[in-house]
Amino acid sequence: MSCDPLSDILSLIKARGVFSVGLKATGQWAIRVEGHAGLKFNAVLEGRCWLLVANAEPVLLKAGDCFLLSCGAPFTLATDLDAPPRPAAEVFSDMAGHYAHLDAGPGNEFASLGGSMEAEGGLELIVQALPAVVVLPAADAAAKRVRWLLDRLDEEFSGGGPGHQAITGQIMQMIFVEMIRALPGGTEPSWLGALSDQRIGRAVRLIHADPARSWRLEELASACNLSRSQFVARFSKAVGMAPIDYLLHWRMALARRALTSSDAAVTQIAADLGYRSESAFGAAFKRVYGTSPRRLAKKAG
Repeated sequence: MSCDPLSDILSLIKARGVFSVGLKATGQWAIRVEGHAGLKFNAVLEGRCWLLVANAEPVLLKAGDCFLLSCGAPFTLATDLDAPPRPAAEVFSDMAGHYAHLDAGPGNEFASLGGSMEAEGGLELIVQALPAVVVLPAADAAAKRVRWLLDRLDEEFSGGGPGHQAITGQIMQMIFVEMIRALPGGTEPSWLGALSDQRIGRAVRLIHADPARSWRLEELASACNLSRSQFVARFSKAVGMAPIDYLLHWRMALARRALTSSDAAVTQIAADLGYRSESAFGAAFKRVYGTSPRRLAKKAG
């Protein structure tokens, strides 16, 4: 493995960016998007609108702003908070190119572009590390990079040249990575937030670089220039779990991927992850996933 935890996890779960649709609208309107799987991204290209998500205050989005939703909850985009929401399925059934068009009367023009991130499995490793709603203002450096990528995305869809589907998928993937790594550290305990802590982030990277190693707390604490007690307290607060628990969960995530995507024997996977016996590995796997490695492998096969 590498010492880049975000890249490790995106590779592990085979995450991919998927372009969905754009919207061009005029007038006063509201559109309701029902619950969605994975992560959802949208950026305002022109005009402004409100973003409404359950249990959160409405957020006014302006041109250049973008947002990321990780909770899968329904949300509404609106230029008029009092307008009755139209179902997104209805609005986006009328497509022209890769944009839906909504004429809700005279008024300022609006345009947005968005997509989603999907994965073959384990997307919860990303979702659990993110706030439910992330808004990136246009003035943020990451938002400017996202806008540049969106311009390239729009060009590819408009041009439709050879390989445009492959290129647009890669561009959308880059957009999600930009959004995720632009998150401010320390908002919620998670492995992702911990990366912004220079000392604890080093411990997370060491674990990812060598998950099979029988890490001792003293080793990790020393690498972070902290005492054992300081390290355990600071790691637990930053990540949301103790260091050894994090090592266990990362090992089991690797194990689940190997069990479902390769023909490797359970005994070999156990050894590759630092377990001296299959029984010890099986007990650890069942503790995390509630089933045995062999049962999961059989189900996947």
